[in-house]
Amino acid sequence: MEEKQKIIEKLVKIKALAERGVGGEKVTALQMYEALKRKYGISDEEVQQAEAVPVDINKIDLKRYWGLAFQLATIAASLQEEMDFCNKCPYTHTEDCGECSTHWNIRDIQLEFETAQQRLAKAAMEVKA
Repeated sequence: MEEKQKIIEKLVKIKALAERGVGGEKVTALQMYEALKRKYGISDEEVQQAEAVPVDINKIDLKRYWGLAFQLATIAASLQEEMDFCNKCPYTHTEDCGECSTHWNIRDIQLEFETAQQRLAKAAMEVKA
């Protein structure tokens, strides 16, 4: 059961990538999403349920999870730095932007941030249970 939950969590991330991806990245993520669902017999409803569990991390006692909280803050700082750099670029939000490494760094850091948020939320929920 724990393995299935990990796969569902992975599917949530892949689905998010497919939804905000561009071009081949979007197509590849969607293909991977569908293949994993079939392989493990997981339905769209199970993935949607996993997506729909909102947790307000503002209500979490961050002193208990200082390591995760620090990681989240560090990732957020890196993301802000990359976004500031991107906004200074003359090609921001143009056709040439998609080829820029900063653009891809931002996407990777956003995914890392979402993963860290989920880890923090999951840790807080485990303590409540």
